[in-house]
Amino acid sequence: LLIVALAAFVIERTRRGTPIQQTIRMLALGLAPAALVFLQPDLGTGIVLLVITLVVLFLAGLKWSHFAAIGGVAALAVSFVLVIAPATGLPTPLRDYQEDRLTAFLHPSNDPGDASYQVNQSVIAIGSGERTGRGDSASQTELQFLPERHTDFIFAVIGERFGFMGAAFVLSLYALLIWRMLRVLTLSKNLYGTLIAGGIAAMLMFQILVNVGMTLGIMPVTGITLPLMSYGGSSVLVTFLAIGLLQSIHSQARLDSRSRAPTPLLR
Repeated sequence: LLIVALAAFVIERTRRGTPIQQTIRMLALGLAPAALVFLQPDLGTGIVLLVITLVVLFLAGLKWSHFAAIGGVAALAVSFVLVIAPATGLPTPLRDYQEDRLTAFLHPSNDPGDASYQVNQSVIAIGSGERTGRGDSASQTELQFLPERHTDFIFAVIGERFGFMGAAFVLSLYALLIWRMLRVLTLSKNLYGTLIAGGIAAMLMFQILVNVGMTLGIMPVTGITLPLMSYGGSSVLVTFLAIGLLQSIHSQARLDSRSRAPTPLLR
């Protein structure tokens, strides 16, 4: 819904006001739902909405100077939350468990029995799968050493049960899906379709990157699901709706191409 609304807003407002006013309005439209989700609290989904907003703005032709200003503000905010506030004792918008997750990512060996336990068990599970996996003898996931193995850490189950071959196969399927998304983006015949396709591609690419990365210990744990694999009906439904929009854009592009093709002469 955010992708469709933001793309429509960009099309309607692209010729109204100064460039700075346009950037502020588009940022406000994207950051408002992200802030509401963050206050739930749901840091992971809020970041996904923020990434969608930035990608749509990039595809809409936002000036690099505006991106630099946004990056500077974001860097200051992150520095305050992770460095300045803990050092000075100032309150932060993050909950205690969210701070523990970020601290565990930066220093995974400081608290292996609590904050880092989940990530450590995930890394052990994936590593124990080796090349072809352990099958039904997977101990880390079957004996419930790994919490949330059916939702956020489903990729660790794949790594342990099916090994490197199974994990590589799953990632190759995601790579094929992403390639097709980018293909639809390039085939779109209008800016509206391009913005929607780009926003959907960014949404799913970011979710895959963060989810797989956090199971490997190279990304912080944010509670983002793995599209089409993690348990949860709402996630699967929204992903299929997004893919349906991409298919609609692709079909429209093919129809436009056929309608513009020259008509053969009748003999």
